[in-house]
Amino acid sequence: MQPQQLPEVLDLTSELFHVDQYATYRDVLEQRPVTRVRFHDGTFVWLVSRHDDVRAALGDARLSNDPAKNTALDLAAAKRIPADVAEYFHRNMFRSDEPDHGRLRKFVSGEFTMRRINALRPRIREITGELLDGFAGDRRADLVNAFAYPLSLTVICELLGVPEEDREDFRTWARHVVVSNPALQERHASSYRDLFRLVRGLVRRRQAEPGPDLLSALVGVRDSGDRLSEAEVVSMVFLLLEAGVETTVNMLGTGAFLLLSHPEQLARIRADGDLMAPAVEEVLRYMAPIEIATRHALEPLEIGGVRIAAHSTVMLNLAAANRDPARFADPQSFRITRREGSHLAFGHGIHFCLGAALARAEADTAFTLLLSRLPGLELAVHTEELIWRQAFLRGPVRLPVSWR
Repeated sequence: MQPQQLPEVLDLTSELFHVDQYATYRDVLEQRPVTRVRFHDGTFVWLVSRHDDVRAALGDARLSNDPAKNTALDLAAAKRIPADVAEYFHRNMFRSDEPDHGRLRKFVSGEFTMRRINALRPRIREITGELLDGFAGDRRADLVNAFAYPLSLTVICELLGVPEEDREDFRTWARHVVVSNPALQERHASSYRDLFRLVRGLVRRRQAEPGPDLLSALVGVRDSGDRLSEAEVVSMVFLLLEAGVETTVNMLGTGAFLLLSHPEQLARIRADGDLMAPAVEEVLRYMAPIEIATRHALEPLEIGGVRIAAHSTVMLNLAAANRDPARFADPQSFRITRREGSHLAFGHGIHFCLGAALARAEADTAFTLLLSRLPGLELAVHTEELIWRQAFLRGPVRLPVSWR
């Protein structure tokens, strides 16, 4: 495929980034790997795309992940978070710098362990099986809305210990907030407030009546007399929702699409189940569920030979970095036997995704049971008919499939 000549000013709202963005990412890597682009509100930001540059920037303390320090963009407004609850969505380890980040992550990492994830694996398998039982006899389903979304949200509810009587409200409001569905955008403000009230109520309930769940652990965790405040626990729950639901929905929907649209790769997995783990990694590399990570320059710095002024917004293009030919051989090919590793779908540095092990466990279980329980599984529409999420969150809105 011949590269296209990029316009002098790239606009993040244009079709270049939302129709066939991987062609654009390829051309950006070749022509302008560090370039200024126009953001949705008209301001200019920097887009960084080379693997080595993105990886280095993710670990650079001069690039802040704290929205309060971003004087160029109002990220809360961009996500339509009401001002009266915005602070509760931003007081967590992901949206903080050192030393606050280290303090918050220390509390959570002690509870978000492989032991807890491994203990949850049988329940993940049980939830997956129950969902498949619900539609296996229909011979046709939308894997995003009937499978990926309820699986990821139910797992988070189980992990946090959301009571059964609250889960329907939790699912409804969380869906309005964390799943990028244009039809639900007008409900965002009220849903943010409703979800905030529900989560704060759960936190206070666990303060009075602790249980064996992660939320109780977060409420009760202490270190040398220090503890998480109520606002920090509430914000941590929102982080788990945002990072653990929408990204997992995107990963599961995209992964199913990739496997079903690459029958030769699918046949290899069916013949050798040990290929499932590397297949999950290749899904994450090939179509990262989050394409962009945003940072704020605290001081002047240089990235890829380009001078970045202080207070600039820097967007780190994880999706382009994961297809950088300088890092990956034949990067535009989906190959489940790939062994290079080092994709950046879960980030890098101090903000490396704490839920990576949980996401991998869900994907491995979901894909394994899908392929074993639904013989002859295939796409029920042509690939060009699929509608994909925008705003740099990669995943199909719907994924109609059928089976024998």
